[in-house]
Amino acid sequence: MRFREMGQEDVDEVLHVRTLTRENALTLDELAAMRITPESVRQTLNTGSKGWVCEEDGEIVGFTMGAADSGEVLVLAVLPEHEGRGIGRKLLELVQCWLLSLGHRELWLVENPDPSIRAYGFYRRLGWCPTGELRDDGQILRLRNSGSE
Repeated sequence: MRFREMGQEDVDEVLHVRTLTRENALTLDELAAMRITPESVRQTLNTGSKGWVCEEDGEIVGFTMGAADSGEVLVLAVLPEHEGRGIGRKLLELVQCWLLSLGHRELWLVENPDPSIRAYGFYRRLGWCPTGELRDDGQILRLRNSGSE
């Protein structure tokens, strides 16, 4: 496995990965309806966001992105056949470290509030806390920078 920063050339492949996730898969058309297109992702990467990918045998098997301006973890996705190997944890660590290095005291993300979804327990085990705030069809979780107390 190799972890590296996401480049413009990775956008089509990461969107394909996003369509194949186990519990929250969205088609390219559904993503486009949410204004998530190859062009919008490329623009996001050009305007203060960063992403990381995990590659295995030259194939992207997982990725994450974060927004520098807001401290939001925008997405974390891993192909189902690669789950349970620490890929999601490592990708989340990479984006968290970057966002915290920018001076954010808190990071946030939106997750599915269904406790039967794997992400529900995943984020909580890693210190993310629900806020009770809702956005769209999800709930907001926050992670405080332990060095900011």
